[in-house]
Amino acid sequence: MNRRPAFTLLEVIVALALMGSVLVGSMLAFSRHRKQLSMAEKRLEATRVADRLVHELSAQQGGLPIGTRGAVAGKRDWVWQTSLIGSTSLATVEMQVVRFEIMEIDAASTSLVSVDLVKPAGVP
Repeated sequence: MNRRPAFTLLEVIVALALMGSVLVGSMLAFSRHRKQLSMAEKRLEATRVADRLVHELSAQQGGLPIGTRGAVAGKRDWVWQTSLIGSTSLATVEMQVVRFEIMEIDAASTSLVSVDLVKPAGVP
């Protein structure tokens, strides 16, 4: 009987199963990578928008409003809001800590960026 070296059926099935699991793992990792990249790009854009909005709102008469909310122009599902998160004193001056936040309104209301700002208390 003439025997040639070859793979058995069991070896072929095991090799296919291993390749399949590596392929599925790679596809899942790629999908997670794309989601993280998309979120990072959103957060970078939200940071630019937050910088612009904080400057615009601070330049208005009365300064940065506290406890307000508004829509982000050009972004249908983004909103910004400000809230008072605390107060402290610096030397003899009472200060307020205001959080400016941009959120994406979806099922979970994801916070894209938040900035804590300090301003003198009693100053609008």
